[in-house]
Order: sequence, then C-alpha cells, then structure tokens
Amino acid sequence: MKKVLILLFISSLLAGCSTKDDLIAEPEAIKKELSLSVKPGQIYTNNIDFEFEILDGNGGYTVSVSNDEDARATIEGNKVKVNLLRSTASVTVTDKDDQSASVVINSSAKSLIPSGYGIFIDNGTSYTMKDISFGEGGYTIEKIKGTSAEVVVVENDELKVIALKPGNSYYNIVDKRGTKAKFEVYVTTTYDLSSKNLEIAAINDQIISVIIKQGVGDWKIVGEQSYPIFKKLTMISKGDKDKKYDILNIATSENEAKGSITIPLQDKAGNTAYVTVNVR
Repeated sequence: MKKVLILLFISSLLAGCSTKDDLIAEPEAIKKELSLSVKPGQIYTNNIDFEFEILDGNGGYTVSVSNDEDARATIEGNKVKVNLLRSTASVTVTDKDDQSASVVINSSAKSLIPSGYGIFIDNGTSYTMKDISFGEGGYTIEKIKGTSAEVVVVENDELKVIALKPGNSYYNIVDKRGTKAKFEVYVTTTYDLSSKNLEIAAINDQIISVIIKQGVGDWKIVGEQSYPIFKKLTMISKGDKDKKYDILNIATSENEAKGSITIPLQDKAGNTAYVTVNVR
C-alpha cells in the first residue's frame, strides 16, 4: 500500500512540473524604432533625384508622397529613391507596425522651377514656339480647357499653335518625367474704330483689341470702369511699344456673365467714341 502511495506522489510531482513549464509565456518581440539615414524634417539638394536608406525598423516598408504631382518614390531593398517633379516634396516611410518618418525634400534644380508660357495669336493663323526650355524635354500636351486653338508637339520639342476661333485655351506642357508647365493661348480678335460707334459680338473668356483710328490720340476710358462681363479693360497709348494708334484691350469674364455694355471713350481734344460689347 505504501509503495502505491509513493508512486502516486511522484507522478503528481512530475505532472505539476510539466504544467508549470507549459505556462511560461514566449518573450514579446521587441519593436524597433524606425530609423533613416537622414533626419526627419527639411532636406536641401541641387538635384532632381534624391536617395536615402532605411537603417532600422520592423520591415514591411512602404513609401508615400503627400502629393503625387510633387515626386515619385520607390523602395528598393533598404533604399528609398525619390524622383522630384517639383521643387518641394514631402515623403513618408512607414513600417509594418505603423511607425512612420517623414522628410521634406527641397531642390534648387533649375529644371524644377515652375514655368509658364503664353502666346497671343490672331484668329486663323499659326505659330511655332521654339523657346520651350523647362524640365527634361520629351514634351507632350495636356489640355485643361478651351477650344480656340490646337497645340501639337513637332520636331525638336517645338510647339505648333493653330488658332481655330476667338477665345482662350489652357494647357499643360508635360516633360518626359511628368513635370508640368502652364501654357495659355489667347486667340485674339482685332477691330478698327474709325467712327463714333463700334459694336462687337463676344463670348466669355476672350481677348479683344480695338485699334482707335480717329481723333487726336491720348484716348482714355471715362466713367464707370467696373463691369461684370469684363475681367479687365486696358488702354494702351500709341507711344507704348511703338504702337501707331491707341488700342483698347478688352478681356471678357471667364465665368458665365452675359450682357451688353457700352464703353465710353474720350481723347485729349474732347472727342468721344463708344464701343459696345455684347457677350452672349
């Protein structure tokens, strides 16, 4: 009987030891701090490309750019490669444990300086622009709005502009890396004012030039100069840029403002004239 009790006691001790071992928890994985080869914050460079390394972290890395038009960013191994499209880009690296670090890359590269181009062209004519020099070349045209002109890329990255009808058209010129520059085409309409009255049919978002071929010169706009159907009214004297006549420039509103407005004019001798613009 005693032998049986001793065996039972030993068995219970062994069973107790096994249960205790099973209750020992596995050690928790240590979370590593996400570390980059550059300090988070502002970074300055003269180049259009920038590269830095992920020194430590918890794997599963992703990279993002706050605005897709600012840069393109990829991860190759532990290297983050950034291809800048604009002079400033905010880039964020995140690991699988949602730790993140952000850097703002500022570049002084000339090819990233925002560019804008514009051309005034008479209706029914064409013109080839040869002085487009931003970005990395390999241009394409991205239309924003407007149907007054057609713009195509021809040899040597030159732009051919074809005026189709009066009005303004807006484009982006895009280089081979995706950098963009604005390009505005103003297809103008010109009228001669040789009598006391001139009436013009117009549309929204159009530029009109009125050449004043009467009076003694020094014409000016008199009375009210703020009209809802106009974006801007400008009188250019004949002495400006070797102009032979005074010119009234009219820019109609870009919005849908419609109506008829008469613009009163007067020269230095007191002669008067009236230009009526009907925006339909």
